[in-house]
Amino acid sequence: MRARANEKLYLGQLEWLGPILVRGLGLLGSVEAMGEDYSFSQTMVLQVLLIHREMRMNDLARSLGLSKANATGLVERLVRRGLVERERSVLDRRVVRVRLSRSGGRAARRLVATQRRGLARMMRRIPEKNLAVFMATLEQVALGLDEARAGSQS
Repeated sequence: MRARANEKLYLGQLEWLGPILVRGLGLLGSVEAMGEDYSFSQTMVLQVLLIHREMRMNDLARSLGLSKANATGLVERLVRRGLVERERSVLDRRVVRVRLSRSGGRAARRLVATQRRGLARMMRRIPEKNLAVFMATLEQVALGLDEARAGSQS
């Protein structure tokens, strides 16, 4: 495939922007504004469970791009805080299902509202005429990252 004319320029910009975006998204993922102390990974667990309601541990780990051991450690800390409930399957004791507790659901909904406000502030910096292109581009980046992750797991 032929390199695009400005590829070097864009790669340089991405190298410069990458750490800023990761830090920025990490800040959006935290809930310090809520007076809580969750890691970025813990907030991701809360958000995924808010969307899916209940998941098998293996599926949760896969959706987060983590090993089952790492996901189990995150869930364990959230269980101790009373935010996540864990249950073994009656039919197959190897299967563990996780879901948000009532207080975990409240925390996850507050987190989403906090993130939405932060994202809205960020998006206001993008001129209206560029917003659709920005969102389409961001979607393509996300899909590409997801494909790359899926390809590395096969």
